[in-house]
Amino acid sequence: MWQDLYKAAFYYLLKLGVPQADAEDIAQEVLLSTYLNLDGIQEGKLKAYVLTAARNKYTDYLRKTKKDVTVSIINVFPQSTFSEFQQIENKEVIKKAVNRLTLNEQKLFYLKFILEMSNEEISSYLKTNSNTVKTMVWRLRKKLKEYLREEEKS
Repeated sequence: MWQDLYKAAFYYLLKLGVPQADAEDIAQEVLLSTYLNLDGIQEGKLKAYVLTAARNKYTDYLRKTKKDVTVSIINVFPQSTFSEFQQIENKEVIKKAVNRLTLNEQKLFYLKFILEMSNEEISSYLKTNSNTVKTMVWRLRKKLKEYLREEEKS
């Protein structure tokens, strides 16, 4: 369980643009603080807690070091995510479509389709209603389909 949480935090930090060595350090700090606060974490919300803590620790790290933030592009797109996307072989087309999304949409894409979080986990992480997340995911899929169609035509 702890290794899975470490990996989730580590890869999430990498996707945020954190250098690998810093991501390792921050992920370790996150797991330590999670372990120390385990009694206060609601059941079933551990992963959301870890990801929120990772984001917050990274924000603290940036404040301390005053580095410029660079957001990395989502490079990975699992073909099993959408059955309608299985026909697309060119990952560059998908990258272009994902890059056209807003940062919040990219974050939602990452949480839903890369980390495979449930709508409830995402709603806990984003501090919003699960029905709102469901609507956001539906709109995200619709937008991605539109972008992919545009990319295929050009």
